[in-house]
Amino acid sequence: MDRRRTQIWLAAAAVFIFAIAGWFWVRSRPQVQTAAVVVLDLRGRATVRGENPPETSQSPLQAPRNARSLNLELPIGSNEGPYDITLLDPSGAELFRTSAMAKLEDHIVVLRADVDLAGVSPGSYFLGLRQRGTEWMRFPIRVL
Repeated sequence: MDRRRTQIWLAAAAVFIFAIAGWFWVRSRPQVQTAAVVVLDLRGRATVRGENPPETSQSPLQAPRNARSLNLELPIGSNEGPYDITLLDPSGAELFRTSAMAKLEDHIVVLRADVDLAGVSPGSYFLGLRQRGTEWMRFPIRVL
């Protein structure tokens, strides 16, 4: 009887030790961040054009640092075709630039661009857009 009770206690202790070890193993693994697709609706926003945009009262767009793709719903009246996309710091310095093709989807001109914001510090910036040969449109954006 004592031998059976000892075996049960040893088995219970082993299960407990494995459970605690598994919990520590899961907690010690690095967090995996999934690639984020961020949808930004620019249709109702006032565009700021030119080199030195004035202050605007509209709240900034928001994008997390783990964003890997931006789906931009372009302002009403935007055309399909190639666009340049840039991220500018408050002084106007370009942090990155990419290009993408805007297409009409369900009566909305959508621009899908691959980006990597992982190296961008959280803060306030400007998202610049232009169709080749036109002036930049700038939108305040906050990287989280």
